[in-house]
Amino acid sequence: MSYYIKPVDELKPGRLAVYRKVHRLRDFKPENGIEYMVFPSKKAMKTAFFIDLYCGKNGKLVKLKDRSMMRF
Repeated sequence: MSYYIKPVDELKPGRLAVYRKVHRLRDFKPENGIEYMVFPSKKAMKTAFFIDLYCGKNGKLVKLKDRSMMRF
């Protein structure tokens, strides 16, 4: 399984979305305090309505339990 990760602050209309593909979440080294969108697969990236948000803390991704994104 591969994960697709992208910072939330890059969500601007008309901009190209670039995701980083990693095999394990621990392989990704986030910046502290930056929020990231994480998709567990390429299929979920295309079809998911709810997007899990993670935050970078101490060099690890931590899932935000109080926030998520919905797209339509």
